[in-house]
Amino acid sequence: MDKLTRLLANDRIRRLVPRPIKAALRRHLPYADYRNSQLRQAAEKRFDGPIPLRSSYPSPYPLTLGVFSDKGYTFAHNVAACRELQVAYQVIDITANDWVEQVQSAKCDAFLATPTALLNLWHQVQQERLWFLTQHLQKLLCPTFDELYLWESKRRMRDWLVVHQIPHPETWLFFERTQALRFCRETSYPLVCKSNSGAASSGVFILDNRRSAEALVRQAFSKGILARAADAREREWGTILFQAYVPHDFEWRVVRIGDDFMCRRKVRIGAHASGSGDIGWAKPLPGMLDFVRALTDRGGFTSMAVDLFENSTGRGESPFLVNELQALFGEIKRAQQHSDDAGRWRHDPRAQQWRFEKGDFYRNACANLRVQLLLQQLGAASPSLRE
Repeated sequence: MDKLTRLLANDRIRRLVPRPIKAALRRHLPYADYRNSQLRQAAEKRFDGPIPLRSSYPSPYPLTLGVFSDKGYTFAHNVAACRELQVAYQVIDITANDWVEQVQSAKCDAFLATPTALLNLWHQVQQERLWFLTQHLQKLLCPTFDELYLWESKRRMRDWLVVHQIPHPETWLFFERTQALRFCRETSYPLVCKSNSGAASSGVFILDNRRSAEALVRQAFSKGILARAADAREREWGTILFQAYVPHDFEWRVVRIGDDFMCRRKVRIGAHASGSGDIGWAKPLPGMLDFVRALTDRGGFTSMAVDLFENSTGRGESPFLVNELQALFGEIKRAQQHSDDAGRWRHDPRAQQWRFEKGDFYRNACANLRVQLLLQQLGAASPSLRE
């Protein structure tokens, strides 16, 4: 099975396999393992070989950063960022039995983490250990544990928004089948159902009527719901999350890393903007940056993407509704960099206004900015931050 999984992850073979056969294999093969092999190949391609697990160059900074590996190979962004900025680093396997010994013997000054979302068990193990890392070993982590705790959990995200009274589409969470069915009889449609995990709308279902909603409830409280392009072992059962549908043409994303803010806009294709693939740089709407700054300040977040809708519901006074919070997110395709809106926004407290600077600040899925943020927190600001 492992050999077949690795074989199907090969780009040439994958292109030859018809789509229906790939869909059928996905239901029976361990998809997370297949995706792991595929992402490893893609990550190694950018380095023209295996990912370098430690730096071997002289660094202008008297410190070393620890980079936690992950089965989604997202940590390759952190390795690339450290190498581009000439920061010393060492890759550590946080899932290893001796992870505590590895952390202590490495003597790193701070750590970068990218927990995998391919399998909930893998994600949970990394999250548990990051808690011990920050709460008991007292290590500096980026993104912070609180930021990562909300990532890939729509239940936690929803409760955080409710607790902090952040405007968001009305959301209902049920752990009882009878309560969920009663809600389906009494609510209005269309309605959105979301799996707890799943990026790029893979776990989002648009329900147009009561019959389809009730069918999904019965599935959620029996065999479980499976997000699209998810491992067959990842069925979610015993709970269901509904959200009011917000009519929209765009979903906005404002990213904050330290004091840098960047704005992008996703165009709705069909029922979804998230995962549509049509995303590019854009000028933020009036008040949008202030809204995101206030939200992230409230949470103490310095590494967070905030996905927003314009409030078209007619409810509440806020012009914006928070759809999701993402501590980690993907890389931008190089072709999308060529835009007059590509750059970062910074707030000038003296002038009480936002100033824009053009440039490629999204490098390596913003890993470069996170490394620079850690350098700043450790008192070793990079030259670009000293200017």
